[in-house]
Amino acid sequence: MADQQIQQIITEMLGHYGWILITIVVGFLFKESILNALQGIMVFIGNDFNNDDIIYISGREARIVRVGFRKTVFYMSDRGTKMVVPNEKLKVLTLEKTLPQKLGHNLEKDNTVADKNKRGS
Repeated sequence: MADQQIQQIITEMLGHYGWILITIVVGFLFKESILNALQGIMVFIGNDFNNDDIIYISGREARIVRVGFRKTVFYMSDRGTKMVVPNEKLKVLTLEKTLPQKLGHNLEKDNTVADKNKRGS
């Protein structure tokens, strides 16, 4: 009789809380895909990098071909090759983007707002 009670308790617990167990198992199985999708969403939301932007990856010139949910595709101009990077790996790359030139904007020393305030100008 004790075996039947244990089986009944287990059946009831799985019936009520089984979805939690299934969710945890699915989360562990698809962890990498979920992380890639989240990183892709962050790239889209951030709007720091867009398709056809010219950037520098560790000093090498590249053009962003496509920003997807799982991966970003770059065209490396120096070698004429395509580089595919999972979005979760973008945070470890050194990415630089040139800013558009604006008239009257100069970042040289002694021309910043902070330096002018120090001089009292």
